[in-house]
Amino acid sequence: MSGKQFSVTDLVAKAQALVDQCQPELAVQFYEKALVQEPTNVALLDSIGELSTELDDPERALLAFRQSIALAPAANPAKYFYLSQLVTGEEAEQYTLQGITHLQQELLQQVDSSTPEALVIKKQICDAFCSLEPTQALANLRLVQQNKKAAEELLEKTYRRLTEHCTEDSLPSLEFRTATGKMLIEVERYEQACDVLEGVMQEDDENAEIWFLVATCYRAMDDLPNALEFFEKCRRMLTKLKKKLRADFYLDDQLESVVESIDKLKTLIADLPLERDGESESDEDESTDAKTVGQQDVDMEE
Repeated sequence: MSGKQFSVTDLVAKAQALVDQCQPELAVQFYEKALVQEPTNVALLDSIGELSTELDDPERALLAFRQSIALAPAANPAKYFYLSQLVTGEEAEQYTLQGITHLQQELLQQVDSSTPEALVIKKQICDAFCSLEPTQALANLRLVQQNKKAAEELLEKTYRRLTEHCTEDSLPSLEFRTATGKMLIEVERYEQACDVLEGVMQEDDENAEIWFLVATCYRAMDDLPNALEFFEKCRRMLTKLKKKLRADFYLDDQLESVVESIDKLKTLIADLPLERDGESESDEDESTDAKTVGQQDVDMEE
């Protein structure tokens, strides 16, 4: 296709054919030729941005997507999610939220929310809410900066999106959810951390670290029996791994820490009945005192 002026339609058709032939580098060149003829064509800009992202050319992708947003902010909300993967921190989260806003506006324009088109948009919104990497990354940055309050607020957003918007099919990876659980522990949101990590455990119950983390949550919440149960499961898994790896076992310190935690918990649990008996006796004494006072009141009235 040289020595002749081809139309935008011809150039786009050639670009799409090259994409189908797994030649994205050449496809981008044809999209760019088409863009010379129609520099305000946002569909061309979005195609260039998407292919440039695949080709690991972030500078070209950023330029194309930002030009597209400047020309038509509401067209093709997917470009915002591409952008959120190309930048970091607050800017990444902002692009994600903008994309969700435009998808929600598209959904409102649907007369019937049960049409295939509306259902596709709903799925996109759900998936977008579960594209939590920017928020989690920003929370991690805040923890590094020792800004615990800001990190806690961001992790609360992450947790809400996980529990309120994500379906079983759109949940983020196990690694992502495990990292979220760890950070929730770091900001002392133990109940939420436990919820997230037990969800991970339902999909992978052979990871000793998850059992350890959940046990840590229960211990922090003063649920000592459950903490003991999870620590003991973790110990059995690590002991089994040690027998298997023998000299190659590298988690001796972790196993020792788990054993120490188990011993301490057993001691605490053994002391619980004594404390409860003491509390019962105290309650009985208070009840007796109350009755005596009540009787004294009656006697005084007589």
